[in-house]
Amino acid sequence: MRRPPLGHAHSTRARLLGAALLSLAACGRDGGPDHVLHGGTIRTLNERDDVAEAIALRDGTIVAIGKSSEILPLATGRTEVRDLDGRTVLPGFVGAHEHPTLSAVFGGVIDVSGFERATSEEVWEALRAGVAGAAPGDWVYAMGIDPILVPDLEMPSRERLDAIAPENPLVVVSQTMHSFWANSRAFDAAGIDGNTPDPGHGSHYERDSQGNLTGFVAEVVAAKPLLAELQSPWRLATRYEEVLNDLLEAGFTSVASLGMNVPPLLARFAASENLEPRIRQFFYLAPDERGSLPEHPDRSHPFFRILGVKIWHDGSPTTGSMFLETPYLDSPLAKRLGIPRGGRGAPIVSDEALDSEIASAEEAGWQVAIHSHGDASSREVVRAFARAAEPRAGALPRRMEHCGLIPVDLLPELARLGVSPSFHINHLYYYGDALADSILGAERADRLLPVRSAFELGLSPTLHADSPMFPAEPLSLVRTAVLRRTRSGRSIGAGEAIRIDQALRAVTLNAARQLGMESEIGSLEVGKAADLVVLDADPVAVRAEDLDEIDVIGVYVAGRRRDLRSR
Repeated sequence: MRRPPLGHAHSTRARLLGAALLSLAACGRDGGPDHVLHGGTIRTLNERDDVAEAIALRDGTIVAIGKSSEILPLATGRTEVRDLDGRTVLPGFVGAHEHPTLSAVFGGVIDVSGFERATSEEVWEALRAGVAGAAPGDWVYAMGIDPILVPDLEMPSRERLDAIAPENPLVVVSQTMHSFWANSRAFDAAGIDGNTPDPGHGSHYERDSQGNLTGFVAEVVAAKPLLAELQSPWRLATRYEEVLNDLLEAGFTSVASLGMNVPPLLARFAASENLEPRIRQFFYLAPDERGSLPEHPDRSHPFFRILGVKIWHDGSPTTGSMFLETPYLDSPLAKRLGIPRGGRGAPIVSDEALDSEIASAEEAGWQVAIHSHGDASSREVVRAFARAAEPRAGALPRRMEHCGLIPVDLLPELARLGVSPSFHINHLYYYGDALADSILGAERADRLLPVRSAFELGLSPTLHADSPMFPAEPLSLVRTAVLRRTRSGRSIGAGEAIRIDQALRAVTLNAARQLGMESEIGSLEVGKAADLVVLDADPVAVRAEDLDEIDVIGVYVAGRRRDLRSR
């Protein structure tokens, strides 16, 4: 799967230099560039995979790329000249599908995730300690419960949570954020009892044979009353900046937020001169956020844009709400996850409602992104796009999100309909063993996430972490897409592994293309924004197994430098 380091012959460098010289002449006349970086590997990730030795930035824009012998003489007394000392520069990473607001909401709650807790007892002890630190009557939340990453974990019941928090409303959220558990005080405070109607379409309150609540809640729609205390504007405002800084330190210079967003005014503030350096934000609004949707798209602001709407068609593989053509496996893990025997999930939205949502959004000029995991869901979503009117000339691509079990035979139809897929690739790394052995079976698991097939059909696919579900680490996504291995080292769907250059594009230029920003970000080219990331090693030169060991040394956003660590 590996290929030699990217790059071309002298003629390619000549093209780079030729394209840059006009900009350079201007720099020479009026003071030179603000920054020159040299002494390392500059991977442009443009369509030709050009590799350069130096890059010059001026007024937030890339003004020259080429040989050090050509770029260094452009520096003047005002230019900051940086010797990379063998490090590597890439375009800033573009987060195609993340949830910074959810990360802010759940920041500071009790962490019961498998990333922090190795055993069941550690999970319950963390819960007990968190409740003990809360005043009586205060809401207590815990995030990340996960019987896949913590194999000996039994899922909560209402009675067990009542025993842990007899005086506090207590809500526990799964790592996928599609499953929830609550105690009696939380249900009472939220006005939910055994007679409360289920929202339907895969979202419900589980009841026992006597009609009593068990504590389990499936999907966000049903859980919303239980989460209201987390979503105060003050909580969001105080934590949102921290989350954007975390994303920046991971190497993201742009990020798309797909659902549950901060109020637009706060987002504009966070994307303004008030934060240094800024991060580019792109919002897709969920149904309950549509009140913030302007009458028409406004793409004039370079650092904040509402691009479109997000629609959920199905749920999660590990909640039993991913819509499948054939049932989930009947296994002990499936039972612990609350997946009913013979279940195959269900659409969250009807065909009629889906058609209406797509039509109303596209008529107003908004991009549509649809959450779709299962094979049955994928077929229904593609049929809905086929029923919809032809997109307007110049419209942003339609999007399908996660694409866990999208059938390969559907991909040509995506190409015909102008639909761009974004793959939730680390489902394979973190959950691949469980999906193969206990949830889907080995045959279906081998069909997960057909990224290579999407590349071969020219779909320009992207990769995402869906943070805070999984860590927002772009090179971890790249590693999984190249290796197709789980945490245990098991190979799944090896035929869908992609090359390193393809994987890097899936978190840079392709992601920019999905956002309609490929002329501005996503590759290092003269005239594009000076959004770059400095790495301590070259992703193309290291072993694929070591990709997620590479450190982000620094970032530039619109030419503004932030150093993160040094070696």
